[in-house]
Order: sequence, then C-alpha cells, then structure tokens
Amino acid sequence: MLRLPLSNLYLSSVGAIFTIAFISYYVQYPALSSQSAGIEPCERIFRQVFPRLYENAIVSGYFDVDSFVELMNLVGIVVSTVIASGIAQHGSLFILVSAIYRLLYTLGGSFYTFQWDILLLETGYLTALCFAPWQSLRLENVIGAGVWPLRFLLFKLMFMSGVVKIQAECPTWQNLTALEFHFATQCLPGPLAWHAHQLHPLLLRLGVAATFVIEIPAAFLLIFPLKTVRKVGAWLQILLQVLIIATGNYNFFNLLTIALCFTCMMGEESNKALDQRQRQWKSELAASMVFLAWSCTQMFQVYHEQHPIQSGRQVMGVRLALSTHDCNLMIQKIVPACAVFVLTITIFNGVQWVAKETSFHRRLTSLIHVLVCSFCVIATAVPLYGLNPSMKQPILFEKTLQGIPHNNFLTSSGYGLFRRMTGVGRVAIQNGDESFGWAGLSPSVVARPEIIIEALLEDTHDSNINLASDAEERGVWHELNFRWKPGDTTTWPRQVAPHQPRFDWRMWFAALGSYQYNPWLLSFVDKLLNACPVVVDLLDEPGILSGNKRILKVRANTYYYDFTRLDTEWARGIPDATILPNQSLWQRPEQVWSRKLGQQYLPPIEKGNPSLQQFLRLNGFQSPVCVHLKDRCASLSSSAKLACRIAVLARRWNRPCLMSVFAFALCLRHVFAVSPKLRSKSSNVRKGKTD
Repeated sequence: MLRLPLSNLYLSSVGAIFTIAFISYYVQYPALSSQSAGIEPCERIFRQVFPRLYENAIVSGYFDVDSFVELMNLVGIVVSTVIASGIAQHGSLFILVSAIYRLLYTLGGSFYTFQWDILLLETGYLTALCFAPWQSLRLENVIGAGVWPLRFLLFKLMFMSGVVKIQAECPTWQNLTALEFHFATQCLPGPLAWHAHQLHPLLLRLGVAATFVIEIPAAFLLIFPLKTVRKVGAWLQILLQVLIIATGNYNFFNLLTIALCFTCMMGEESNKALDQRQRQWKSELAASMVFLAWSCTQMFQVYHEQHPIQSGRQVMGVRLALSTHDCNLMIQKIVPACAVFVLTITIFNGVQWVAKETSFHRRLTSLIHVLVCSFCVIATAVPLYGLNPSMKQPILFEKTLQGIPHNNFLTSSGYGLFRRMTGVGRVAIQNGDESFGWAGLSPSVVARPEIIIEALLEDTHDSNINLASDAEERGVWHELNFRWKPGDTTTWPRQVAPHQPRFDWRMWFAALGSYQYNPWLLSFVDKLLNACPVVVDLLDEPGILSGNKRILKVRANTYYYDFTRLDTEWARGIPDATILPNQSLWQRPEQVWSRKLGQQYLPPIEKGNPSLQQFLRLNGFQSPVCVHLKDRCASLSSSAKLACRIAVLARRWNRPCLMSVFAFALCLRHVFAVSPKLRSKSSNVRKGKTD
C-alpha cells in the first residue's frame, strides 16, 4: 500500500476540491448564468469587469459568451484533475485553475457570492505562490517558509468565524442556544439534521460552547511552532468540520478546511530535532489541554439564579462570559502579535532553508521564495485588522502593500460564518412555567422562512382546457417542488454536498427579504412562464419539464418551518411545536417539517406581465429568450462556430467526457507512480553490470 505524504495529500486535495467546484459550476451554468437561457446572464458582467478579455475573445468573433465560459470551465476540470491525480502539481497549474475559477466566480453574479468561493481562491493563490513546486512537477519535500501562510489562512478563517459571533451580540450565541435553531434553519439541512435537532438542550449548548473553544482558543494552536500542539488544534478543527458535514450541506467548504488542516500536521524539523520532539509530545499535549481548559474558564460562566416565574426555584446554566468590549480588547492585543509572530517565524524558517542551500542559484530562488511567502503573510493578515476599527496596521504592512493596485485575480478576504442565527421565532410570554425553556431561558421557537412557489397549471393533453381562464376556474394552485430545498413537509432532507445547488441556496437568502431586492427570482419566474427547459430543470417537476403541463401563472408565499419534535419535556414547552407521539430518535418520522403560512411574497404573475418586464429591464435582465442547445451555434460567425460546436458536443456528452478525463488521469497517475520504481531498478541493474 502506497502511503501518500501529507504535502502531496494536501496538493491533491486542493486539486480535487477545484475539480468539484468546476464540475458543480459546469452543470449549473446553463440555467443560472448562460447568455442563451440563464436566469442572470453573464455577458453584462463580462463586458463590465473584464473589458479587454471580452473584446479580444467575444467582440473579435472567436467565441460566443457561452462557448468561451464552458470551454474555460472544461479546461479547469482537466487541469484540476491532473493536480488531484498527482501527475503534475506545478505552481503554474494552481495559478491557472485559480485564475479560471476567479473568472467564473465573477461571471456567476449573485449566485457566486459565498465565502467559500473566496476561500478556495485565496487557498489556490497561496498554494501556488508559497507551497506548490516551481522547479519540478511534483513536490519532493516541504519548504519551511511555504507552509506558514496556509496555516495563517486557516487561523484567520477560524478565528474570524468565532469572534464575529461575539461581536454580533446575537442572543442565541450569548446564551449558547444557537444549535437549538441551527439544524432546522441552515440553508440545506443534511440527512442527520432532524436527529441532531432532537438532542437535549444541555448537549446542544455544550456543543455551542465547544464551537467557541474550537474556533477561538484552538485556532491559536494552529500557528504554534510545535508540531504536537498544531496537531491538537488541527484535529479539533477536523472534528468540527466532520460534525458539520454530518448534519448540513456546505458543499466543498468543510473539505477545504480539512485540507488546510493537513498543513498544520506537517513538520519542518531535522531528524535530530524530530527525535527530541517525539520524546516531548506528551508534555506538549498536556500543555495544549491546559491552555484550552484555562480558555474555557475565561470564556464561559456558570450562573445560578432565581427562576423568572416560580419563586423559590433555582435554575443553573452556562452562558458566554466574553462581552463585545472584552472581545474587541482581546483582538486589539492579540491580532497584531499573531501577525508579527507568523511573519517572523516565516522569515526565520525561510532563512534557515536558504542557509542549507549550496549553489548560488538555489540560494537566490529560495530567498525569493521567502520574500514571496512573507508578502503573502502580510496580505493574509490585512482583513484581521478589520475586526476592530481602532486597530492600525503596522508600518511594515502599510509600506509593503502600498502602491499595489487591486487586481481581479488576487484576493485576501475576511470571513465570518454564521454571524447571526436566522429563523428565531418570537415568544409570547404568558403566565406559567411553559413560557420558559430549559434552564430558565425563553423556549427556542424556530421560524425558518421559506418561499413556496405555486403555479397554475394547464394540462397540454386536455383539449377541454385551452384557455388560462378555464384553467383558473377548474384547476388549483400546484406547489412546485425543488430538488433540494425544504418544501413538502414529508420530504426527508437529502445529502447533496460537496455539490452546491446555488439556486436552492439563494432561495434561502431571498426568504429573508423581499423580491424587490432579489431580481434574479423574478427572472426565474419569467423563465418558468416561458417554459425554458434548463430553468424548469431546476425544479423536481417531470410533468412540466416533459411538456405535459404548462405553467399559466406563478405566485409565491412565505411559510415558517420547523422540524417536528419528539415528545420530550423541553419540546412540550415550545409554543406551537408539532409533537410526534410514540416516535423514537432513530426512526424516520412520516412528517419531518411543520409549517405555518406567513405572508404573500409574490402576487400572481402571468406570462408577458408588463410590470414584470419593466422590473427586469430596470434591473438589467434581458428579455426571456431561451435558445435551445441545438440552436446555439446557428447565428454565429464561421470563426466562432467551431468553438461553439465543441462546447455543445461536450455539453451533450458531458458525463462520458468527464469520466474519460478521470480514467485518463488515474491511468497516468499509476504510470507516474510506477515509473520511479522502474527507473530505480534499471539504475541498480546498470550499476550491477558496471561493478
């Protein structure tokens, strides 16, 4: 069995995640962003953000927009697959896939505004500039300076995700009740989310406390110089990500975070230092545990108070002790120290590596590498200073970044996942013990807003129903089912990650506002009314997709969802909760969700509605032209037809093509894995003959 080094495993993992991201983009592009049929056509963004590329590729007549985007997407799939297979992991390949994904990410518009897309880009560029090999196709050893920017990126991700929860002053995070809402209110719950939602409030609140510990104190372990300490921090992060994977659908984000954890498990020590370190690992492990335990005493407080209603009754619980003021003071002291520390250790490890080189050329290239890594650490640190407006960047940081123009292909971003908990319902306080939940707090009333789209359908095979008025008199409004987002109360949540159904995700965000701020949703409705096949395919409605039924009108209402509950003491204290009698935790209930009608989200709209067309024009959306795949190349010039035909052919045979790419990569991977052994054997044979 071939054991892959962590360095190669990391590079292959990042390549595989890029492959997942490219494939996910490719399968959704026609419905979401294509110029021929997409909900939010990308040509306007292309022309505004990349004017030179648009002029050279599109205006010159070599490509049409859809063919160019799809072919670039296919190039990204092939190159990232090569990286994932381990055939070649050169830095230029990471630059290429990162640049392509940055282009696609920008053209994706409002469907690609998620933090994990930025995280993937930042990881790709840091990997290319600092970690991936540039003088060989595959990584032979880990250069000490190159791994620190990636560790610092992981620290930034986790630390910022933790502190923004405190800064937001969200009551659910302050009272440690966030998980009592999270499993039911996350964008796309996973198959185990219903089970997790039924756990005892004590376990869920301990889970919130553990999340804070992992995201804030344990994040500092990731940038500690000792390998054992870093391993403790990395394994805690991996544990958190695995639990998130088990209960939610967060595409490739969790896998990417786990891949970054691999960098914290790598060592740069010499053999002598490694032997000494192995003898000290127990003391380092104990020191890590002591630090985390001390952090818990500083972050949380146990309260013992009088019950809000019942006199003489005491309640005990745990709450977050850190206030926003305390958090900002901590940030002001710790962030600059961490940034300077990581920069110092990056330079120190890099200089040690330079000193080991014997030739002038290798010393020069190693010195350049140290300078690049130092610059990347500084760039990575900049968003951390945004956590506290009163903080100023060190003069060294300002001078280093001064004069560097913003570039569409370079990025360093801040992160802040789950800043505030959504779907928190209101509690009508009544006289009685039932008005309070576990440990004297208000009951956790879940009210997840969900847009339910309904359509008035016409049966195209029924000759008696030919007019919309007849259909409206005889028919009923039919609830349109989506593939992934909650709708039918009896449909069990499905596993879809690492693929991210972008439209279903955006529907979750749209439910938090109104359609006036989500013009893409009106464009979707317009495409439905015009029976655009690629857009209709976003639904789980085979009758409409096949043409047996036609949509005459569309309307939308907001419903408030919650998971059904087991018959427990704390569940019975939640107002309007749907209790399932005689239901065990590990059985799938017949009814998964309960819901209540809220308000109208979108009034009934018919095809060609003048107000709809005016709204779309004002927001920059094209008229509802839906070009079929077979007709895409008809109106193009002769020079653009070749690229269009290649793109259309690949689209028609996308599954066999993708499988061929993977099979080819695996075969080459086997050849490249065996060839070093053959070369070593042949050299031994030649050496034996010479002797």
